[in-house]
Amino acid sequence: MLRTLSICGAISRVTFSEILRDKVLYGALVICALLLGFGALLSRVSFVKPDRILLDYGLLALAVTSGFLATLAGAVVLLREFERRTVFIALARPISRLEFVVGKFLGVAGVLFLNAVVLSLGFLGILKFFAVDGGLFSPTLFEALFLLPLQACVLAALALFFASFSTPSLSILMTLGLYLVGVNLSHLRFLAQKAQDPVERAVLETLALVLPNFEHFNWGLRVSYGLPVPATYLATALSYAFIWIALLLMGAGMCLEGREN
Repeated sequence: MLRTLSICGAISRVTFSEILRDKVLYGALVICALLLGFGALLSRVSFVKPDRILLDYGLLALAVTSGFLATLAGAVVLLREFERRTVFIALARPISRLEFVVGKFLGVAGVLFLNAVVLSLGFLGILKFFAVDGGLFSPTLFEALFLLPLQACVLAALALFFASFSTPSLSILMTLGLYLVGVNLSHLRFLAQKAQDPVERAVLETLALVLPNFEHFNWGLRVSYGLPVPATYLATALSYAFIWIALLLMGAGMCLEGREN
């Protein structure tokens, strides 16, 4: 166990340093800063609940930026190792494919949480400066900010899984496609209920059951209006994220082993 933790820790530190030196991280920060600035300007010229516009647009900007960084980092983190042939050097040692994948993922996750902290502090500063009242700072807001990097980690694991057997471009497209479906699974279930054909209904219900549900990480109106969220909601989101991440990383490890053979 200690050996596995040591190996994963060493790989994650190298991956973390590599991503920090990459321009994509700073590009994501700049994009998010521009989006937050635009949201602040938009709230200033709006006469209909400007604080809510600022809050909703800011959370959307953080989610888009975090998701973009997670998808891109997860899709290319293995490609670099194959391009530089360092993956074969690393796996020539007594390191399992799963340990290698977990180490790479932990490095990406560390960057995602660091990115989330920086963006969240900037967002909270904008809320403090531009908001008309202080009612936006609810416990639900801070819980939602915590869920953003958690959702990003699931996206990174999803992109890494696809990258273990396909190209980075396909990995990005498949990850984004599943994300767009995952944030609208309630609509998919609604379509399943309205479907007249039993086969069509069964297919839609199966898809809604097996595809990742990103609605667990998006609390929508609860955040906008500062509504209290039961502790079970947060526990469900945490458990759901960890289960999906574990399954995706194990799948990536098996695909990576098959890719070498």
